[in-house]
Amino acid sequence: MGVESIIQYVRTSSVRTDIIGSLCPGAKSTNELLSAVTASESAIYDALSNLEGRGLVTSMDDGWQLTGTGRLVADTIHRQQRLEELFAVDPQYWESHDTSVLPQPFRCRLPELDEFTVIRGTQTDINRPVREVVTRVESVQNCDVVSPVYHPEYEEAMPDSPDSRLVVSCAVIDEMLGKESVSLDMNRYEATTVRVTPVPYALAVADDWMILTLPELDGTWPSAKIISETDSAISWATDLFTLLC
Repeated sequence: MGVESIIQYVRTSSVRTDIIGSLCPGAKSTNELLSAVTASESAIYDALSNLEGRGLVTSMDDGWQLTGTGRLVADTIHRQQRLEELFAVDPQYWESHDTSVLPQPFRCRLPELDEFTVIRGTQTDINRPVREVVTRVESVQNCDVVSPVYHPEYEEAMPDSPDSRLVVSCAVIDEMLGKESVSLDMNRYEATTVRVTPVPYALAVADDWMILTLPELDGTWPSAKIISETDSAISWATDLFTLLC
């Protein structure tokens, strides 16, 4: 049985899935498993027997534990469950935005965004996303920003400090060279490190928050922003920014 079919086998049964999940923290006695899993004793014993037969759990004198294969399957199921939770927060956002612009390891880590909010403009408040970004950036002494498109509001809000870093897309420079009305004042950043490089997404990260903007599937830049204040999301965004530097 291949890896995918083993995972499918476990996930097609809530009892098998719950047993694998219950054993993730460590070995459990049979009585502990019977208390932890919501099912009849016969269903639990039957599931344990089948899981052991497929090399996912092994019995001990005082209970049960995951095998090496079981541990890998448990980790994969956990990642799948977290990804499903990510989609459930705002299905429309993930359906309409291009996640392929993110490096593959960071797509795998997207569930780390955790407790995020999607900020969109409305008919009565179309500038809400821009105002949200400006308010947050203006409130901090330093932050890291990736800007694939030019926004004068963001330029004005960006703090100038030795601990701030700004990555500007090559497209921004091309636009400035082609339009007299667009002008990024590079001289205003005396302390902030400024770098020009191709970037396919927008990102801002500070000590207490992160903001991510992905293009829509047709390549246009929407106003919708993903915002999170969790430690895991900030760590994800910090690692993503570091990849560019």
